[in-house]
Amino acid sequence: MSSAPLTPEQLSSFSPMDFLTPAYRQQLHASLKYLQRPAGTQLLQKGERALAQYYLLEGKVAVDAGPGRQTIEGGSPQAHLPLNPGQLNPNSIKAITDVRLFAVEHQLLERLLGWSQDAAYQVNSLGGDGMVEEHDEDDWLARLLSTPLFGRLPPSHLHALLARFEYLQARAGDSVVTYGEPGEHFYVIKHGRARISLPQAYREQPTQVLESGDFFGEEALVSGAVRSASVIMLEDGELARLHRDLFVELVRPSLIPRINSQDLQRMTHQGSRKHLLLDVRLAAEYRLAHLPESFNLPVANLRTHADSLDRATCYVVTPEGGIRSELAVHLLNQLGFDAYLLGDSSTEAA
Repeated sequence: MSSAPLTPEQLSSFSPMDFLTPAYRQQLHASLKYLQRPAGTQLLQKGERALAQYYLLEGKVAVDAGPGRQTIEGGSPQAHLPLNPGQLNPNSIKAITDVRLFAVEHQLLERLLGWSQDAAYQVNSLGGDGMVEEHDEDDWLARLLSTPLFGRLPPSHLHALLARFEYLQARAGDSVVTYGEPGEHFYVIKHGRARISLPQAYREQPTQVLESGDFFGEEALVSGAVRSASVIMLEDGELARLHRDLFVELVRPSLIPRINSQDLQRMTHQGSRKHLLLDVRLAAEYRLAHLPESFNLPVANLRTHADSLDRATCYVVTPEGGIRSELAVHLLNQLGFDAYLLGDSSTEAA
């Protein structure tokens, strides 16, 4: 069975991806999850809620639709339609042969369709006053929209946010934020480059350079802690910034996608997706009490241990860490992982 990923052009042959603009189709393409399941696997159960929309690439499945039963084979016209349109599965679906599928997050697909179908939400119209004079004027916005942070924002929040950005000039050598100070603003680089300056204890890590479309300052606003690094301009440029109160109102809710215990149980029961419960408290806290089958990785170690984590796994962060758990979900998503906060607060002793 082939393991080659789809190209963006191939993705456009599936419905409703053919309605997406090329830029948003590319964004969706980068988020696709591929799955292989053996013959006999119950793929979907009628009436259950699914976080993703599934498409058949290879193999054959049986669809129990009321009194009737039909089969769908990979490559057929029916296979270019979703197996489960909507968030409630309309039918039960079982693999007749070994199958290969791809999955698309429901909310992301709906959001990208909304942006594609309304000209007001096109990237090239997001310049605030609409007066775009240079081709690269909206490059920073395009990069911003392609990140996990802004990819989850509802269109209404996105436009409210862009309308409330302040724009300020910055000169080479300016310290935009300083290590140890309270976080007051979230920043995006519109033009220019900046360098992240870490405290002495972390100087062995490679220097990170920020460019047009990169953002910074959100971690202090998420955690309520002081700035964990300084950011210094390397050249003259322009910044967009958002005050902490507006950031909390418009952006912060989308930083922490959640999954409830019922959805987690369905995911476990169906075996539809590989996942891992992650407890990000300190080891001493974890030893006192933790959810069964959870794995301990303190939030402070997430960045340094990212290379050891499996990118095909969905990470469900347990809620005991409070703000640390929320920060961990944000950091994991920023690092390119799929992460959620477990939505209930119940804990069990180990």
